[in-house]
Amino acid sequence: MSTRRRHSGFTLIELMIVVAIIGILAAIAIPNFVRFQARARQSEVNTNLKSLFTGLRTQQRKPPYAIRSTGFSPERGNRYGYHLEDNCSSYEDRSGVDAVQNNSDTCIGVDTFKFNSFPSTFIVESLGAAAWNSKAVNNGMTVSAGIYGTEESWDFLAYGAGDVDNKPANDKADSWVISSSDGQLMANCPATGAPENVAAGEPFNTYNDVNCD
Repeated sequence: MSTRRRHSGFTLIELMIVVAIIGILAAIAIPNFVRFQARARQSEVNTNLKSLFTGLRTQQRKPPYAIRSTGFSPERGNRYGYHLEDNCSSYEDRSGVDAVQNNSDTCIGVDTFKFNSFPSTFIVESLGAAAWNSKAVNNGMTVSAGIYGTEESWDFLAYGAGDVDNKPANDKADSWVISSSDGQLMANCPATGAPENVAAGEPFNTYNDVNCD
């Protein structure tokens, strides 16, 4: 009496189901991984803006309109540029082995020596709106980066702008702000519909590079 040999293995339907499950899991996992990477990269700008805030707040008088006047200088390898002026009329050039400083730098450039596909400075995506405390209002502070007021009474607004999703040429910059004033701030994107209460010295994300591009 002959016996029929049984063949082991997966059927085509079973293989198709496994492939579909893998595809679904990848579709869920990859965006979360990209966001995790972005949050890790954003820790740079948070740390450096707090350092800039501390340096400026130690000044008893209104400092010169130069970012180095506070002694602020982020470590090399920075993927963000740091701004005391939105459009950077002068900036510390980090494209070579030695950083090149100018006497009137209002920005520190991205380290293009390491990130050579990045622009030297990213365009700041400013706050959507801001309502500052009375001192900052009296000093004339707006949503543009800068140092405002007089020698005796002054405020500042500083931005960090960079790239966290490795698409520097195709989308807007991941932008953060820090100020000497308490305020009610509105992000540029994603728009929340209502202002957020933000304390002086607290970094605030004005444009999220991952969620908005």
